[in-house]
Amino acid sequence: MPSQATSQSWRNIADKETLAQLAIKVALCADWDEAIKINKKILQIASGEIDALNRLAYAHTCLGQKEKAQKIYKKALQIDPFNTIARKNLEKVTRQNGQSNSNGTREINNLPSVFLFEPGKTKIVNLLNLAPPAILCSFNCGDKVVLNLKKHGIAVTTNNGVYLGALPDDLAHRLLTFIASGNKYEVYIKSVNSKALAIFIRETCRSERFFNQPSFQDKHSPYLEEKEIVSS
Repeated sequence: MPSQATSQSWRNIADKETLAQLAIKVALCADWDEAIKINKKILQIASGEIDALNRLAYAHTCLGQKEKAQKIYKKALQIDPFNTIARKNLEKVTRQNGQSNSNGTREINNLPSVFLFEPGKTKIVNLLNLAPPAILCSFNCGDKVVLNLKKHGIAVTTNNGVYLGALPDDLAHRLLTFIASGNKYEVYIKSVNSKALAIFIRETCRSERFFNQPSFQDKHSPYLEEKEIVSS
């Protein structure tokens, strides 16, 4: 998470470019409340700043505040009707109603509780060998996905089998061993754009064999490992 000095020092900054970099920095740490505050200050300086509007709406989406996100994306489109990021994300947020989506995922409303970090039980992972951009762009933060086990690896797919990407080999081999012994996991999309997808994995059940063995051995908060995708 960002340091207290970082989170406080921006309040006296009036340069929108510097504030934009700080907004991205706190988003990298999934500090959505702070991201909202910084982007709002940018908009006080330049009310028509499209990138700040998109980042602000995205932060509200990741907090499960979809109605606020919709209003902000609509405002961005009033300023720039051809803005691709605002249009695509507005479509995603609008169609999400807590039911299974046409792409086979299920959107979760209470995102802050979903992404709660638990040492040894949770991890943020950037997927490899990604699906085409046209597929990735149909997903959003909070969509629930599944681990699809292979003989020598693990793919991440939707419930109806749409391929999204693959886990790194070292993590896949570790989880294959745990899962074979009875461990269970749930997986959510943490961040996504046309070029990258990060997932949040949570251990939900630990087998007797590995009762004293954590699924993940991160030495620090997983949020510092993630290259968070920020709409900017």
